[in-house]
Amino acid sequence: MDKPLRFLGAAPAEGAAALAARLGADVRVMPLGAVAALLQPGDAPLRRLFIKRDRAALLRQLKTVQTRLEVACQAGPFLACDPGAATCPESELRALLEAAAEELEAVLARFGRRHQWDVILRWAPEAILREHRMVLVASGAGMALAIKDVLAREVAQRSQALRQALAPHVIAIGDQAPCAGDGEAGATVIIRAGVDAAIETALGALPETATRHASCDLRGPLPPLALGALRIARTEPKEVAAAWALLGLPERLEPAELTQLWRGLAAALHPDRQGPRADAAAMAQASAAYRLLRQEAARQGGGPLDRQAVLARAGSYLALPDHLPDALAEAA
Repeated sequence: MDKPLRFLGAAPAEGAAALAARLGADVRVMPLGAVAALLQPGDAPLRRLFIKRDRAALLRQLKTVQTRLEVACQAGPFLACDPGAATCPESELRALLEAAAEELEAVLARFGRRHQWDVILRWAPEAILREHRMVLVASGAGMALAIKDVLAREVAQRSQALRQALAPHVIAIGDQAPCAGDGEAGATVIIRAGVDAAIETALGALPETATRHASCDLRGPLPPLALGALRIARTEPKEVAAAWALLGLPERLEPAELTQLWRGLAAALHPDRQGPRADAAAMAQASAAYRLLRQEAARQGGGPLDRQAVLARAGSYLALPDHLPDALAEAA
């Protein structure tokens, strides 16, 4: 039986064996020319733990993966694979990695020397509410809504200040914050390996309005999983066919035409246009169809999208982090 393997990530072939030895006895090296894939046994043990409901052992397994990725990203050039999209049968994994070897070498050279940091400001909401006590008391029966508004504005203002302070010092900032509490504001950032002190410099530029009553939690350096990790992806022919039909596309079109047609459909389905008749499910399905076909357009690297050609290449493939800002290439 073809055993499942987990693709931890890619590193330069030179030194890959030493890195694998540091990560653990069960980590293997798959040579791919100038780069090498680091692999470990796949998810079969995890599925058994789910069945046995051994949560403690399951968490230990996942912690091992996380720790290995962190060690690898700090050891030198390394591109991590998203743990949620990293496992497939050994023969299939070998085939897709060998097919992507040249591209993998290129993206490792461009993006392999970067770290992710989660930067989180935390403060006591009670301290903020005390500052607005008079306004809140005056709100009377609407106090609950007033409290919610005060806390939301505080999070928004501190989040904006944090992002503005970090922007000049980092390569990219994630769209989604790594926190969601009433007394938290945060950002996930990508920086060049070796300049981690830039985070402290950015925090020193924060205004007093963002730091009052606050402490800072720094998590890093981490493997850059939030912005542009490798992924083992799969496109199903039936999904492509359904997306093509749902968007009403011709057999062949340019990527710019796809975007234009999507914008027209999105505008037609938008609640502002539909009002009470708006169908959230239809909008979600159309959005998913557009994302799938836009992904296929990026995967083929330019030129018109042909329905039959897209259907023919459906299957598993290694999704590369080609959507990151060009600044990453300069910072590699």
